Amino acid sequence: MCAKKKYITSNPDLPIIKTGWTQNPMDNAGLYRNLYERSERDFKDLFKWQFGEKPHKAEKKTESFAHTVISNNTFLSNKNEGIIWLGHASFLIHCNGLRILTDPIFWAMPGLKRLTAMPCLPTELVDIDIILLSHNHRDHADERSMKLVCQQNPKATILTGLQIGNLLRSWGIQNPIQEAGWYQQYHTPGIRISYLPAKHWNRRFLWDLNTMLWGSFMIEGTKNTIFFGADSGYDAHFTELPSLFEKIDISILGCGAYKPEWFMSTSHKSPIEAVQAFHDTKAHTFIPMHIGTFDLSDEPLSEPFRLLKKYEAESVVQGKLRVLDIGETMVL
Repeated sequence: MCAKKKYITSNPDLPIIKTGWTQNPMDNAGLYRNLYERSERDFKDLFKWQFGEKPHKAEKKTESFAHTVISNNTFLSNKNEGIIWLGHASFLIHCNGLRILTDPIFWAMPGLKRLTAMPCLPTELVDIDIILLSHNHRDHADERSMKLVCQQNPKATILTGLQIGNLLRSWGIQNPIQEAGWYQQYHTPGIRISYLPAKHWNRRFLWDLNTMLWGSFMIEGTKNTIFFGADSGYDAHFTELPSLFEKIDISILGCGAYKPEWFMSTSHKSPIEAVQAFHDTKAHTFIPMHIGTFDLSDEPLSEPFRLLKKYEAESVVQGKLRVLDIGETMVL
């Protein structure tokens, strides 16, 4: 019988920011797992979803929704602190004089077209200092996009989760890479960035389920602290963030790909769950993401935008909701 492969549970070169935390939890098979509930679904559930009832099918078929894209590249030369949405979970963040790019994906994926254009040409994304790669799913860790941005920015440091460096090296990427476990702080001169839990899972092939870690990021600048929530279902990990960080100014949270909820809720948040997560973080501003760019699930593309607008009008959102257009700059 083959010995069980052991995966690292923390990076000994990085400090841990949570008192009493020592390493990431592993399941009985020696694979990464969530803090609480499991997120991954089996192929029986996938079959049930794909071939089951589709109550929104007619609406989705006739829907003509398209989110606004502001085509420009002026934000590339802007030195002011700000956040620019490039679509899906891709943001360009200017903070503490550094340019930070999150989960870059610029084009369609195999079998799944991109529904919104990029605001600028991908080849114009230069002078990037840091790339945040939250997990290995193909709509976040896109090989073509990562190769391009790394070729154009060979000195940019990639910050990611445990074991993902092997995937990047297999693509021929030579950039500096730092892998972290949850509650670990990267070595990033001029800014503090920490890797934090998310309720999700990892897989790129049939044989690599949860062999690489997933997570979220806290970006602490001198003036602004930004939480990039990445892909995550709703759970108690959001409530502990205010105890770990003195203040959180902005929470960037996913609120798409949530139907059918029996299948999606362990991996992604609905709009109302994203609002609750925003309240849990006690941030001042909520920026939604993971909506409008790819059709990943059963809800109509316009539904998250409509619900967020409704929650704002009804004062369900306690704080500032900022729904960005793609290519729009939110000045900090």
